[in-house]
Amino acid sequence: MKRFFKSVGLTTMFIFVFVLTLVIVGVLDAFAFDSLPGDGRFMLSYFCSMIAIYGIVIFIERKAFKQVLPVYNSKAGFDPIALLAGVVLIIAISVVLLPLEQVLSPDSRTFANGPCTLLTVVLIAPIFEEMIFRARLFNILSRNTSPLMSASLSAAAFGAVHMEPIVVVEALVVGVVLSYFYLSKRSIFAPIVLHIFNNAVAYALVVLSYRGESLRAIVGGGKMEFVVYAVAVLIVLVGAVVIVRFFIKEKGRMRGVECQDVETLTDHHSATQLPE
Repeated sequence: MKRFFKSVGLTTMFIFVFVLTLVIVGVLDAFAFDSLPGDGRFMLSYFCSMIAIYGIVIFIERKAFKQVLPVYNSKAGFDPIALLAGVVLIIAISVVLLPLEQVLSPDSRTFANGPCTLLTVVLIAPIFEEMIFRARLFNILSRNTSPLMSASLSAAAFGAVHMEPIVVVEALVVGVVLSYFYLSKRSIFAPIVLHIFNNAVAYALVVLSYRGESLRAIVGGGKMEFVVYAVAVLIVLVGAVVIVRFFIKEKGRMRGVECQDVETLTDHHSATQLPE
């Protein structure tokens, strides 16, 4: 229980640091990047924010645990079958959550139609966010709590920093899925690829003004609406069972490992890791 509360405290601290850094960079942005066009300014501001946050999280991990765990980087993260399954699951989750967009505040994000914004949303953001939330925060939390709890807390932080109500819910659910792929494939590449896909679809929906549309408006209603939603629900349920069973098995496999023994934890990671 003590370790659980420590993980909750670390997650809360992380959210505070993340939001505070965004605010500080936003203030500096008004002065330092004022001469840049909106498209390039958005990319530079985001890039600086993520660099700062990643550095701070590394510092917190080193201070809290004396050593920074390496990042899983197995080539299994490029497994096409696993990635296809992940894409299908993410699409199904989006369909299942569509009715919530009629209840919660709709996504009000707007994107500039420029190459820098497209590059930031579709490529830079997925890489940085996966390195921060999965490679770093998940690794930190896994020292104190079970894999499922670590995935849930990191996903909760992932959702919390997105602000928009519907995006918070989507990020929370998808965050658990991305943690599953990170751990099951022992690779940061799998969640990065899936995150790129998710952001590309979200960007396209916003630009094409489909964001917030009901399923009926998209598929035309009738029996097709029922069939699409029923299939999506079935896929999500099957995915949830697979993911929960995996985390339970992973907890059993890790049982007996002393979470505060850094040497043991390091050995538990795959031999090939990204350099810190």
